[in-house]
Amino acid sequence: MDFSKLKGEKTRYITGLVLVVLVGVVLAFNDVRLVWAVLGVAYLLGFHEALKLYEKIHALSFSFWHYGLALVVWGLAYISPRPVESALFVGMFFAGVLAFRAKNIAQVLPLIYPTLPFVILLALFKDFGVRGVVWLVVIVVVADVGAYFGGRLVGKIPLSPTSPKKTLEGSLIGLALSSLLGGLVGMWSVGFVWALGVSVIVALSAILGDLYESYLKRKAEVKDSGACLPGHGGILDRLDAMLFGGVSLHFLLFFGDVFFV
Repeated sequence: MDFSKLKGEKTRYITGLVLVVLVGVVLAFNDVRLVWAVLGVAYLLGFHEALKLYEKIHALSFSFWHYGLALVVWGLAYISPRPVESALFVGMFFAGVLAFRAKNIAQVLPLIYPTLPFVILLALFKDFGVRGVVWLVVIVVVADVGAYFGGRLVGKIPLSPTSPKKTLEGSLIGLALSSLLGGLVGMWSVGFVWALGVSVIVALSAILGDLYESYLKRKAEVKDSGACLPGHGGILDRLDAMLFGGVSLHFLLFFGDVFFV
């Protein structure tokens, strides 16, 4: 094991700790307005980062109308009992307008990613409360930390050509740890076996989310999606796994109507 690889990344650790504390404080208030506001700031920053990535990948030129649509989506997500359908509603009309004007349909991509996953994170809180969000955070954070340190210490086999710095060994360590702890956190009302199965799928989704963001950055030929988080890069660099994991958890918790807050 090469522990020297873990040195010299103080900024990354401090930023990560601050983010965890911030999430904890916001959830402690258990107020949908506060969650909507804080998550909304992250969404708009992530939306801006996504626009820049798509501009480079698809040679597009986005306008202020895209930011206006993002604000409309987020406003509807707050007042609507079905925030996910609200986002789809806006995206559908925008795609139709693009088609009507014979514009590049790729301009609708920011209203798919990261918009839909961010809206689903809000829906996760609305539908399943603090417990659902805590479950997600535990799975994703443990998967990320386990993969990061596991890869640094024992990783040798690249996980994917999309992100060659990530290792298979690290990902498996993160998957195992996050699935186990996620199963323990989620067992309060559904039982350990069911919670373990859900946690495995969410952890796998988190890994795929990280790879998807890496793919976008590779295609755009940039190192990070942004620079607002010291040691981590941008909002999408930090929340990519959370976004994919949140979609999976929100979807799975409706199966069988067995999750109770």
